[in-house]
Amino acid sequence: MKHTLSCLVKNQRGVLAQVSEAFASQGINIESLAVGETEDTRVSRATIVVVGDEQTVSETERQCEALDVVIELEDLASEEFYARELLLIKVRVEPDTINRVMQVAELFQARVIGMSDETITLELAGEHRAIDGLLKMVRPLGIVALARSGQIAVPAGDEKPREDHIDAPTSAHI
Repeated sequence: MKHTLSCLVKNQRGVLAQVSEAFASQGINIESLAVGETEDTRVSRATIVVVGDEQTVSETERQCEALDVVIELEDLASEEFYARELLLIKVRVEPDTINRVMQVAELFQARVIGMSDETITLELAGEHRAIDGLLKMVRPLGIVALARSGQIAVPAGDEKPREDHIDAPTSAHI
């Protein structure tokens, strides 16, 4: 089963190594990992997408929560959440394929961020299904370069007040 975890962590050196080691020690592969600062520069939100059985993932969640760098960990599978991913893709074009790429971009509401004689570069932010759909449509044309951010997610609805478990401000190093 796929699990999307939202993990608030202290924004300090070595945090990602500690969190990812908890998953590796249980034999769980991290499918996607995206991290960035929150409204509080001392805190980062890590969105971690994993596939695993309920018991193994729950055990790993408990291990993560026991880490002193983890402030809060929430498995978003049990509630509604908003999730997005960013794709940057450079597609090979020829004069007779430019219109096709532009139609695909319009269909998926992707932005053209670069053009040259031989390529068009698109940007798409959306759900992973939209990203996968755009990739399926342009793959036959030839992908020159591709970068995906990995999924980011936040719970839907009102945020619960967070107890502040952060020590004195630290330097921002993830």
